[in-house]
Amino acid sequence: MKHTLTLFAALLLAPIAGLAAVQASKPNILIILADDMGYSDLGCYGGEIATPNLDRLAAGGLRFTSFYNSAKCEPTRASLMSGQYWQDCGLGVKRGLTMGQAMKSAGYDTFALGKWHLDGNPVERGFDHYFGHLGGGSDYFKGSRTHRLDDKPFVPANDGKFYTTDANADYAIKFIGEAHAQHPGRPFFTYLAFNAPHASLQAWPEDIAKYRGKYRIGWDKLREQRYQKQIELGITKKEWALSPRPETIPAWDSLTDAEKDFEDARMAVYAAQVDRMDQAIGRVLAKIKELGEQENTLVIFLSDNGASPYDHGKVTARNIEPLLDGTSNLGYGVGWANASATPFRHYKRNMFNGGSSTACIASWPAVVKQRGGITDQRAHIIDLMATIVDVGGGKWPAEFAGEKNLPLPSKSLRPILLGEQRTPHETLYFQLFDNRAVIEGDMKLVSDWGRPWELFNLAADRTELHDLTKAQPEKVARLEKLWNTWSDQTNTRLRSAGGEPIYRYQMDEQEKFVGGGSDSGDEEMQKPERKTKGKKADKQTPEAAPTPAPAPSPVPAPAPTAKVKPIRARVDTTLAIEKEQLVLTSTGDKPGLTFDASDIKTAGPYTLAFRIQSNASGDGAIYWTTDAKTSLPKGGHQTFKVTHDGQWHDITLNLAELKILHALRLDPCAGKGVVRLDSLQLKDATGKTLKQWP
Repeated sequence: MKHTLTLFAALLLAPIAGLAAVQASKPNILIILADDMGYSDLGCYGGEIATPNLDRLAAGGLRFTSFYNSAKCEPTRASLMSGQYWQDCGLGVKRGLTMGQAMKSAGYDTFALGKWHLDGNPVERGFDHYFGHLGGGSDYFKGSRTHRLDDKPFVPANDGKFYTTDANADYAIKFIGEAHAQHPGRPFFTYLAFNAPHASLQAWPEDIAKYRGKYRIGWDKLREQRYQKQIELGITKKEWALSPRPETIPAWDSLTDAEKDFEDARMAVYAAQVDRMDQAIGRVLAKIKELGEQENTLVIFLSDNGASPYDHGKVTARNIEPLLDGTSNLGYGVGWANASATPFRHYKRNMFNGGSSTACIASWPAVVKQRGGITDQRAHIIDLMATIVDVGGGKWPAEFAGEKNLPLPSKSLRPILLGEQRTPHETLYFQLFDNRAVIEGDMKLVSDWGRPWELFNLAADRTELHDLTKAQPEKVARLEKLWNTWSDQTNTRLRSAGGEPIYRYQMDEQEKFVGGGSDSGDEEMQKPERKTKGKKADKQTPEAAPTPAPAPSPVPAPAPTAKVKPIRARVDTTLAIEKEQLVLTSTGDKPGLTFDASDIKTAGPYTLAFRIQSNASGDGAIYWTTDAKTSLPKGGHQTFKVTHDGQWHDITLNLAELKILHALRLDPCAGKGVVRLDSLQLKDATGKTLKQWP
C-alpha cells in the first residue's frame, strides 16, 4: 500500500486535506506494550518461555539492549503517550498531545487497545476506536468495571470464552481489517497495550500445562541458564557478571517440597501469560501480513517496566488450586521476579536496570536491513513519540489547543533502524517515589529505596555491581547536581514507598520489607476487601464480574429513594441512589456533594475517576482537606470541564496531594439540572481503589 505524507494541522484535531499532494510511502505503525514483563522472559532475550512470534519479529528486526522506561505502569504510559518525561506532562498526560492526536492529524487511522491507565478515554484523545480497560488492572477472565468498547461500557459474555489478552488481539484485528477495507489508501497507527503478564496470575489451563513442573529447577538455576543463553545470543557480555541473588530471597534448595511445588505453579502461570500474549501478537501480525502490509509496517515491542516482585493480598495460606483454575489474585513474587530481571538487579519501580531497562524489538522490513541485529545504542520510552512523528511525516507543533507545547526532549529511532549511529541523549533522568537516577554518557548515578547514591560505568558494568562513588567523587557531584537541577525544574516529588521486598513464604500474611516497611504505594499490594452478604469474602477471589452500566439517555429526574449516609448534598441539591448511581438534582447555583474520607490511611497523590451524565451547566470542581480543622472549600482545589449533553463521559481527576485525605467535595456542575455519577472511585497514585461510592 502506498501512503502519503502530511503535515500537522494547526490544532492537531483532524487529518489534513490534500494528502495526495505530498510525498509517498509512510508506514503503518504498531506499538505493542507488555505489562510487568522482565528483561529476560522472551526467548530472544534469553528466556525459555515459548515466544516464537516475538522471536521471529526479532530475527527480522532489531533488538535493543539499552532501552529504558519510567519503571512503572502509569508513569511509563504517560511518557510513551506524550513523548515527555511524565513529570512534565503529568500522570495521565495532563499537558500536551497524545500519540493518537499526533497521528490522527498526520492522516492515520488510530486505534488503542488494552490497558489505558491514563486520563479520560482514548476516543476523547485522538483515537478513532478503543477496546480495553481504562484502569490499572483487570481480571483476565471476567474483565473490569472500566472495560470499554469505544466510549461504551463493555461486559464480557459469561460463556467461559473471554480472556483479556485474546480479546485485545481480536479487536486489534477487527479495527485494522475494517479500516483497511473502508479506506485502503490510509495508514494505521495501533497502540496495543496488553495487561499481560501483570498480576493476577490467571491463564488458560492448556497454556499452564505446557510449563507445569518445568520450574522445579528453581530460580537459582533458571537465572544461570538465562544468563548463559544471553551471552550466547549477544544480549549480554560475559564481562558483565550475573548479579548475585540478594539476601532477601532464599536459596531454592532451602525451600520445602510443598513450597517448591507452589512456586513452580506460580511461575508456570506467569509463563503461560507471556506465552498467550505471544500467541495474540502472532495473530495480529498474521492479519497485517494477510492485508499485504507487513513490509511497510513498523512494529515496536517493549515492556512498561521491569519484573514485579510484589505479591497480592493478605492471605494466611496460598494454595495451588486458585492458580490453576484462574481465580488467584497473586503475583509471582520476588524470587521469580529476580529471575525475570536476569542479569540485572532490582525490580519494577526501581531505577537500577532491573526496573528501568526493558527488552525492546523493532521491526520494519522495508527499512531495517540489519536483520536479527542487536544494538547497544541507548534509547528511552520518550523516543517513541519522536519516532512515530518522524516516520509518519509530521512536525512537532509549537502550540496545541491554544497553549504552548513543550518541545520534545526525545530523539527519533529512525537512524538506529537504518543502521546508523544516532547522536545520543546528553542525559537521561529518572525518578519515582524515592528511586532516582541520571545517565550521562556511560556513567549512571542511581539510588533505590532512598539509599545513598551509587555510581556505575555501564559500558564496563551494565549489571551495576561495582560502585564507583568513592573512586570518582567529582563525577558523583556533577551528576547529582544535574539530577537536582532537573528535579527543581520538573514536578518531581520524593516520598518513601517502603523498603526492599523480602521473599514471602507460603504462610506469611503479607509482603515483608527491609526495616519493617510496607508498600502501600503500589497496586500489586493489598486490594480493598469486598463485603459479601452471608459469608466472609474469599481473599483469593478476583473482582466480581462488572454489571452493565445503563445506556446513555436523556437524564430523567430521579424518583425519591433513600439518602446516602456517607455523603452529604450541598445547598439547593438533593441526592438519591438509583441503580448504583449517585443522582443529583440541582435547583440553584451551588450543586455538589461532600464525602467523608476520614477512614483513608494511604497518603496521596490520588486519582478520582467516575462516569458522568448531565443536562446541567458550567465547569466542575473538586475540593479536599487533609485535617479536621480545615473546612471545605478551603484546602486543595481544582476545576475540570464537563460536557452537559445527556451522554455518558469518563472523567479522571488527579489530586496532587501528598498528605492523607480527610474530606472531599465534588461539584459536578455549576447550575440547575440533573447529574448522574457512576463508578465513582478514589484511587491512590498506582491505581489501587481506596474508596468507591455508593
